[in-house]
Order: sequence, then structure tokens, then C-alpha cells
Amino acid sequence: MVDIMMILDTSHLSDIRQEFMDEEDGLTLTAFVKVMLKYLTKNSVREEQLVAALCELFAQVDVNGDATMEWDEFYEYIHEQGMAEGALEASSVMRYNPKKVWEDRSLPKKVESISYYESTDWIGITINNSLDLLIYDLFGKRHVHSLAHKAAVLASTYIDNRVKKLIVAVTCDASITIWDTQSPDGSPMMVAPDNQNTLFWDAESATLFTGSVNGHILTWDITAMEQKSVKMQAQKSAIKVIVDVPSLDGILTGYLDGTMILWEKGGGKKPKKVYRGHRNGIIAIAYTHELKMIVSAGVSDEILIWNPFVERKLTELHGHRAPMLGLHIVALRTGAYQLLSADKSGTFKVWDLRTLECLQSFSCDAGLQDFQEFEFCFSHTPELTDDEEIVCALYNEVIDSFITAAGCSVRIWDSSTGQLLKSFPDISPYPIISMCLDDRQRKFFIGDAQGNITCHNYINGVLMKSFEAHGDEVSQLVYCNLDKCLLSSSWDRHVCIHDDMDNDEGVLLRTMKGHSKDITCLANSFSLKLVATSGADGHILVWHYGLGVLEGICKGHSQDVTVLTFLEPFPLLLSADILGNVCLWGMP
Repeated sequence: MVDIMMILDTSHLSDIRQEFMDEEDGLTLTAFVKVMLKYLTKNSVREEQLVAALCELFAQVDVNGDATMEWDEFYEYIHEQGMAEGALEASSVMRYNPKKVWEDRSLPKKVESISYYESTDWIGITINNSLDLLIYDLFGKRHVHSLAHKAAVLASTYIDNRVKKLIVAVTCDASITIWDTQSPDGSPMMVAPDNQNTLFWDAESATLFTGSVNGHILTWDITAMEQKSVKMQAQKSAIKVIVDVPSLDGILTGYLDGTMILWEKGGGKKPKKVYRGHRNGIIAIAYTHELKMIVSAGVSDEILIWNPFVERKLTELHGHRAPMLGLHIVALRTGAYQLLSADKSGTFKVWDLRTLECLQSFSCDAGLQDFQEFEFCFSHTPELTDDEEIVCALYNEVIDSFITAAGCSVRIWDSSTGQLLKSFPDISPYPIISMCLDDRQRKFFIGDAQGNITCHNYINGVLMKSFEAHGDEVSQLVYCNLDKCLLSSSWDRHVCIHDDMDNDEGVLLRTMKGHSKDITCLANSFSLKLVATSGADGHILVWHYGLGVLEGICKGHSQDVTVLTFLEPFPLLLSADILGNVCLWGMP
């Protein structure tokens, strides 16, 4: 099947939106296909393949089955799919766990900043009221170098320049000092026109970018030890961070006034994009091409999410209660993506970049001489489907996948490969007992140990609506496809029939009472207009589906009945109990 999201040109979204707006009641399937065919990049894909993929896309978005699609529904879907692109949504089963703490008494107590040098085991440490840059080996747990400067160090970075391994530091006297890690005694220096707050090395163009206190972006040739001709400036606010965006052939700069700008690496008088939304200065930016997402953190506790092609924020992440320190996006080997955020109180948070849900919070003491390690590992047994007992497993023949429920979580699996496709952790506040699919197999219903019944989107797990709760555990759920009704049985000894036609809430149609023991099983026959329920006493009650009145009682089992099913198109009911007895009953 063609992946529509991969060939959808986001530059046409405004045109597609206008097509939706022109139709007050939304687009029908035919209209949707015609509109999308105008704006898709067809390449070598045959039109019949595109039409088939668009029909499937329409069915996925139109979860409520009203045969129309509105712009809000479509935009919400493509936004989520864009963030989840290429991601195996199993990130929730991995967590950061404390590993070890070690202390180095040789380190001064008042650390000003720490910079991690990528592709090395080194960090650079600056000390309050000190002009030295301390290089520390995390793997060897030892102090490696002390690089003395004539002024306080503002920022530093590591450069692997093939022949030489260099550390570059900018100081508050506008100097740019280059240190060779093999012989740190020599220190070539360049002088900038003003103080540089941050720097970034672009290996592809062998160019050092620096951001100044006056908003200039300068470029440097570290071999010739001179400034290049490329210079960019859009405003006079200080630049606090520069981040590479290789997929867009650009760099992102964050400013003290809360503005973020996307520039072409080759230089340009005008920015490509200007993003405004922060109330305070920006101190950290992270970008991932795979998810088409920018994450930025302000001087306060705010974290904003952006689409690089849109100059307004998509949403905010809330949870930190102290000024932010940094952001980092982690690409897991499973294909999932997580965001790590840290603040000055020592609090770390882990976010799922698909759902923007906070998966984990942890903290460490703010002791400035302590190093705390956190190990990222599975919190479950990878060889098992789940750590908890599987209470239900269903096959979705429309999407060709299995859905399983265990504990409070639901997972979806590829039926061909067995690969985990989706994971919805803690989708229910209480243990899930029963589950079923709707007639179109685009929704799933779960019943929990407290009697709650909820309906969720099969693709993303989003809660769509709730049904009137039972007073005890929901023992079974059955969906009647022909009239779109949900049947539920419970240990409160009630059987309920709910109308699923309303998009906002489930409507209780009728309740049937008659069991003297807990109800264990439920079956429905639309053609016979009958509902069969079994109790813990072995009695099977047969009800009229439309009227809700008792039609008769089948007595033959002495123990709990575990299976009930109508053998349609025949007027027969099959039952089995925990002792292995199987009974066949004729229905009127």
C-alpha cells in the first residue's frame, strides 16, 4: 500500500485546507480522493494505487463512520502521523534507571556550565570565577586537561578535523581559541568583532559558525585562521544557541528575545523562517528530520513544539517547575524517538515524541561534585508479549494486525512479522478485563475491573467516548455489527445494551437483570434477535435482544461457563465450562 504521508507535499496544505473549507459539511470519499490527487507527488506511482491508498486513508481518518471528513479531522491525523513517521511505538517499555554515582573531590564546587563533546567521552566544565576550561573524561572518571584562557569561557565545542582533534572555545574578550587535544600547550587564536555566545561546527563545509551578543552569525575558516565572508543578521538580540538542520540545509538560531530563525548554511540576507512564540529567551533547540519536528526550550520552564515548515508553534509541553537547562532527542534502536529535557532543579523528563506524553520523570541531587549515571533499558522481558497476563487478543482483518490487552495497557502487532506496531501504556486507569472491535474495525472498546467502558481510536489509542459504567468488573464485551450496538456483561449481574451511533457518548438503551451469580460470558445473534449470558452457577439465560425480556434458561452445566457462541446461520448455541463439558442448545 502506498504511504500517502510520504508523498504529501506539506507546502500545499493551505490549498488543501481551502478545498475543505469550500465544503461546509466536509468532503465525501469521492471528493476527498479528487482533491488529494491534485496535490500529491505521483512520481512512478500508478493512479489506481493512489486511489486505493486514499480510500484506506479516508477510512482511517473517518473513525466515526459518518462518511465525511472535515479539515480538523484530517489535519489532526497528518500532524500525528508526521510525528510518528518511521517510529516503532514501543518507547514506553523502556526507562532510565539509576546506575551509579561517583564523586570527584578534585572538581571545584561552583560549576558554571558543562558541555558534552559528541563522539567523545569528554565534557568541558567551566567554573565560577575561573578562566580555565576543564576537560573531564567520563569513561575514565578523571580530569584530562585544564585549558587556561585570558577571559571567562562562554562556550566550547569539539571538532574532529580528520588529522587533528580540536577543542574550540569562545571567551568574553571576543577571542576564539583553538586547542589541539594532542598538544594542548599551543593555542592559536582568532578575534571576533564582538563577544560570541555560542558556536557550531559544520563538518560538511568545514565551517565554524558562531553567534554573537549583537545577533550576528559569523563563519570561520579554522585552517586559515580567519573569518569567512558569509555573515547573517536579522536582529540585534543575543544568540544563545545554534543547531544544525541538515535535511533543510540550514541552521537554527535561538535568541535572547525568544525568537528562533532558520537560515541557509550558505548565507543569505533574509531568514528562511522566523518562529515566534517564546515569552523569554531560548536556551536550547533540538531537531529531528525523521519526525519533522523542532523542540525549543526557553529561559523559563516552557518547551515548545514546532513544524519546521510552519512559523507558529504546534503545542507546548508542561511539567517542569524550574528554568530549563537543555534538550536532547534520542533515536532508539526500535525506531521510536524520545525527548530528554532537564531543568536547574535537577529534574529530568522523558517525552514520547509521537504522543507528546511524559513517559518518565526522575531527578538527581544538585551536588556539584557528583556524577550520576542513568541507564536506558527495557523495563519488561523482551521475549514476552507483555509482563502481565494477556486477558484478550483479537485479530483485525481490515488492518491485518493483532491487538492485545494486558494490565492497563494495549498493544498492536503486525500479523505477518510479529513486530510491535503500537503501544498504548496505561490507556485504562484500572486493569483491562474485556475488549472488542467495532464493525469497521477502526475502534476498540475496553471494559475494566471497576466497571468502566471506553471507546478508543485503533490507530492512535485516543479516547473517543465513554459508556455508562457497570458497578463491578466488565466480564465481556460484544459488538453487534448490523445495528452498531455494544453489549456488555458484568459481575454486577447486569447485561447492558449501548447505542454506539452517537459520536460523543455511548447511550444506554436497556439493562437486563436476572442472574443470581456473577455473569461470566455473553453472546449475541442478530438474526435470531437473541442474547445469551452465562453465570458462575452454570445457568445460561437467553434474552430477547430487542425487548430485553427473558426468553428461557438453559440448565446443564454445574460450573462456570467459559465459552458461549451462536452457530449461525443455524439456530444453535454452543457452551463450554471449566470442567471441559460442551453443550449444544437448540434455540426457538
